[in-house]
Amino acid sequence: MSFLESYRLELELLSPVHLGTGETFPAYAYVPDPSSRTVHILDPSLLLLHLSPERRRTFLAKVAEGPKGAQEVLQYLYQEGQIPKEAILRSLPASKAFLDTVLGAHQEALLEFRPLPYSPMGAYLPGSSVKGALRTAWLFWSLVQKGEDLVFRGGVWEFRRSKGEVRVNPPRSPRLGDNQVFEGVVLGYATLKERGYQLDLYKDPFRAVRLTDSSPAEGFLNRIGIHHPLGKMDGTVVLAETFRMGSRFQFLFRYQGGLARHRGVAGAIPPRELVRALREYYGRVAEWERSYAEEHGLGRALEVYGELERRLKDPEVFPIRVGYGSGRLALRLALLLPEDHPEGQEPKTRKTVGALRPKDGYPLGWTVGRLVPVA
Repeated sequence: MSFLESYRLELELLSPVHLGTGETFPAYAYVPDPSSRTVHILDPSLLLLHLSPERRRTFLAKVAEGPKGAQEVLQYLYQEGQIPKEAILRSLPASKAFLDTVLGAHQEALLEFRPLPYSPMGAYLPGSSVKGALRTAWLFWSLVQKGEDLVFRGGVWEFRRSKGEVRVNPPRSPRLGDNQVFEGVVLGYATLKERGYQLDLYKDPFRAVRLTDSSPAEGFLNRIGIHHPLGKMDGTVVLAETFRMGSRFQFLFRYQGGLARHRGVAGAIPPRELVRALREYYGRVAEWERSYAEEHGLGRALEVYGELERRLKDPEVFPIRVGYGSGRLALRLALLLPEDHPEGQEPKTRKTVGALRPKDGYPLGWTVGRLVPVA
């Protein structure tokens, strides 16, 4: 076994994916073209420079009225050919659901949308987001393989003999520090001292895992809704840029196995074992979600889970859930929490994307991947 192993991590999206950046494009910074199902992203400063003084005053007055007014004046200027090419930063395709939401919005609608991460080459999936999903699966796998419950009592995490399936019993309202210590205990880089836990981040096993950002891909403007069994949240809408279903990405995955062998980190994460962890953990998450979709008749969601099941017949393929809307099942190890814990209860809602009715949308974040050795 070499000190450094290199792989090509290939991901294919089985459902749309959005990753937040903390940024938003306000209603005065884009204009839709329904005829071509395109949205033009604008530089408002350049637009103002090219408008006549009269049109500039009109534009600013409408923007001051709110998002609806901003969109009305921009759509009028676009139809009149008054938006110069210099003011258009880029153009993105948009779903019918996105366009219908913007064009039919009421006065109170914010009409801002969340972009994907961008580099000079275009939109991309950050390696850090994917690595976080790998880490969650490995935390689950480590606990299951150990075969003991992990219980938080009196400020201390303790492993105890399990009476059945492995369970985690955390604080009722975990703080950020509690979560960080939990990961350190599971992965072996936390030490209990007189004044509490000390984390040696240089011992974190994932220090031996390196993952680049993805190859670039095209974004797509979409509508995200929230499905509630009683329809109570049908009016809650998030506008966001997503990657399309079927998009493919490549990352360079490097594993420095020598760090574990020479005790540079607290434990090994063999890539083949990581694949098993991903198949086991996200496979269980998908089963849980699929039962919800069957109960509530979420047809498009069932299409995704059916395709996922078909792909996983190949033992080299693994599922992974990334990005916004992945849900607490995938992000917080809720599969291992006791049913009476607030975070261990079945969520009552699901985020879906690409439809005016949330029930008709696709689930977010599902991908399948494989690791291909690089010589």
